[in-house]
Amino acid sequence: MDVETGLTLAQEALVRGPKGEGAGSVLGAVPPAQRYAFDTRLRRRALESAIRLGLPATTASLTLNIYPGCIGIPDYCATRTVEDAVALGFPTDRLVFEISEMEPVEDPEALAATLGALQRRGLRIALDDVGTGHARIPLLMVWRPDGAKVAREVIMGLDQDPDRFEKVRETLEQLHAFGMVPVVEGIETPGELAALRRLGVRAMQGYLFARPGLEMLPVPVVP
Repeated sequence: MDVETGLTLAQEALVRGPKGEGAGSVLGAVPPAQRYAFDTRLRRRALESAIRLGLPATTASLTLNIYPGCIGIPDYCATRTVEDAVALGFPTDRLVFEISEMEPVEDPEALAATLGALQRRGLRIALDDVGTGHARIPLLMVWRPDGAKVAREVIMGLDQDPDRFEKVRETLEQLHAFGMVPVVEGIETPGELAALRRLGVRAMQGYLFARPGLEMLPVPVVP
C-alpha cells in the first residue's frame, strides 16, 4: 500500500498449507522434478481466486511469485501464466511477477536477457527480497526490474538498531541509484513504520497494515 494515500497498490498471492504452513514448508515438500509444474498450477489458482474475489474491480495489481528457473521453460514460464490470464479474463496489465528468492540465480546475465525480453513484450517483473536471498544485487547490476522489494530480514527492528537503520538507508539509496522506487515488506511495528517514513519510503507491505487471509482480499489500514 501507499502509506501516504492509503491506496492499495497490490495484493500478493501467498502459498499456505492446510494448517497454515508457510511457502517454504509447502514448496519444500514438493519433489524438485515437480516443483515448476506445481508453481505454474499455483499461479493459475491465484488468478482464479483473484477473479472470484473481485480483484480486477479494485485499484490493486496481483503479484505472483515465480522461480527464476521457470522463466526460460515454455510450459512453466510467466508467458504461460499470461496465457492463463487471457483465457480466464484477468487483465494482464494488472499482473506483476516477482522473481522468487527460493532458488539461486545461477547465471544472472542469462536470466537478465530473458527477463528483459519479457519486459519488452509488456510483462511487469519485479525482484523480491532485495538485501537477502540468492544473487539479488548481481542481478540488479545487469537488469532493471519494474519494481523491487526490500526484505523483512533487512528492515526488522531498524528503529532500535542504528547500524541496521544505516544498512536500510544504503539499500534504499542503491535501489534509487538503479532508478527504482522500492517497496519495503515485512513491517510489523509502528516504530519500523516511523523509521521507514523518515527514510522517505511510501510503498510498504506488512502485518502492521493487514494480515494475510485465505480466499479474501485484506484491506490494509495505516495505524
